[in-house]
Amino acid sequence: MVMTEEDKEYELIPISPIRRLEKRLDRVEKTSSGGNFSKDLLDDVVDIVRMNQMLVDELAKSNDALRIELSKLPGRLDELITNTKELVSFIKASGEQEVTGMGPETMKPVVDKLDELVKENKKMSDKNDALLELLDDVGRKLRRSKPMPRPPNKPQRPLPIKV
Repeated sequence: MVMTEEDKEYELIPISPIRRLEKRLDRVEKTSSGGNFSKDLLDDVVDIVRMNQMLVDELAKSNDALRIELSKLPGRLDELITNTKELVSFIKASGEQEVTGMGPETMKPVVDKLDELVKENKKMSDKNDALLELLDDVGRKLRRSKPMPRPPNKPQRPLPIKV
């Protein structure tokens, strides 16, 4: 540093950094529009804070609703488990009743009816076989015999036209 007679400080520095700072200052002044820039920025920040607060409020409400629904879940699960246990016990009981309830006495009418149906089916099958044999015999006899000539067809007369 060089001290002059007036006790002012002077320094020798390159001018290009100073010019860059001046240009940057000019750009900042132009974009700030005379002080409106900071007010607009402040308004935008306030709007963002309000939106964030609304989102936080909505999340808090959703969280409370979810917490309430989750608190109901253990009771519902207990009820579901109880109902499932009852269903399983009913299924087991009905299975045991079916095993013990299906004795020969219970099935006797069904077996008798099935035997009767089998006998009737056998009779019908035998009758069908006999009928087929008869039809075969009739077919053979018809083929052996001479066919009788048919009477000639008389030509039909046309009907008179009504006028």
